[in-house]
Amino acid sequence: MAAITSIQPLSFDLLAGLTFDFCIEKIVASATQSTCPTPEQQGLLVVGFGGQDNSREDWLLNAIRLWEKPVCDNATDSPCRSWTRTEGSALSTAIKKYRSVGSLVPVQRFLLPDNQMATRSDDSLNMVVINRMDRITKNESDQFMARQYIDLLLTHSSLVLVTLPNHPSTLDLHPSLASRLSAGFLLHIQNESSSTQQRKREKKTAKRLQTRPGHEHDTKTPQMFDAKATDTVNRIIFAVARHFSVTEKDIRHGSQRRCHVRPRGLAIYCIREMTDLSSHDIGRFFGGRDHSTVLHSLKVTTKILQQDHGTKADLRAIRSRLQQPNVC
Repeated sequence: MAAITSIQPLSFDLLAGLTFDFCIEKIVASATQSTCPTPEQQGLLVVGFGGQDNSREDWLLNAIRLWEKPVCDNATDSPCRSWTRTEGSALSTAIKKYRSVGSLVPVQRFLLPDNQMATRSDDSLNMVVINRMDRITKNESDQFMARQYIDLLLTHSSLVLVTLPNHPSTLDLHPSLASRLSAGFLLHIQNESSSTQQRKREKKTAKRLQTRPGHEHDTKTPQMFDAKATDTVNRIIFAVARHFSVTEKDIRHGSQRRCHVRPRGLAIYCIREMTDLSSHDIGRFFGGRDHSTVLHSLKVTTKILQQDHGTKADLRAIRSRLQQPNVC
């Protein structure tokens, strides 16, 4: 943990950051230092509450950055880390859909990778992020099932991260769900002060103006890439749009409709396959998405291609279309 010095005045932001770092360090240490089989271990439940939407989002993004920080390297003993994020409303839909089944297993598939369905992997760590879990439907059965789902996630994940607008006990939640969330590691998220916001704006401005040798890609726009790479990207997006009968704008921009998300994922997959562009550079062609979003899209698309024959057929058709002349 970083030392607190006069240069780092004691503040909530500093304490919250150190606390979260400490939690993750403990989880990783526990996973890497275990030398003998232990009873079923529970993951850590962290609940961030309070603050405005943008403050909670910044807190989540910081948590994800901290989680991703160690890179999986086959040459080291450090376990690989993966993470999955969803919204409370999406989880609510999944619970409502499968409640009649009387089993949490179908809901479990909603967030957990296949290799963690049976048990937590010994050589990997998984974090599950649920933003605004208070958006679970008010149905008592759904909320009770959500409470059970948290326990299920904790047996298969190293860390479950939940955000709420207020303390669980003050929200309109089923007592069992509120109690379970309150039993987690609670961190109060405060709104940023005006001075903090000003510093962030100044930092972003300085970053835009700064030119760093060896990092030219940080300021590239799609128009500044190699002409051949740009042409390939444009051809791929055009071919995918034609195949799925959507517009190129639907693929390039941030629509989260299912009919746009899957084509976008296949386009990103083809670009990674057919060019030498980094995930950071690929994101520039899709509304400025960051590299972690592109990597997540690649991970999801790869998983779908392994399981869904229809998507495999779509990919073959797109590749065939791209081999034809004048696909633009």
